[in-house]
Amino acid sequence: MTLWIETLERLVPLVEQKLAEASAEVGEYSHADYDGWRQRRAAAEAKLTTFFTDQEGARFNVGSENSVKMAGLRASSTSGLVGAPSNWRTAAGKQIAKADGFNPHGSGPVPIEAREG
Repeated sequence: MTLWIETLERLVPLVEQKLAEASAEVGEYSHADYDGWRQRRAAAEAKLTTFFTDQEGARFNVGSENSVKMAGLRASSTSGLVGAPSNWRTAAGKQIAKADGFNPHGSGPVPIEAREG
């Protein structure tokens, strides 16, 4: 196993933990308290980006397409800033699986056998 895969294996649960914390801080969306929800979401996003920038050297780009680059992997999202680390987690999981020799898309064609009739 390479150092890069070990780094991804360490970061994936950390990203999951920080995303869960951010979600808990934001809370449920509410039309009645939209401004409060937006403020909580902005604060949670700032906390998340600051943590990964300071602790893991991540680089975030915010705009029409939000992205994060961390540990050599880049992921983006058009559905909000939190979507980028979520997509990063998925990409990292695929790289880990590939290194383990696991093919998430199957192992190839399955032989077709005649049915007994």
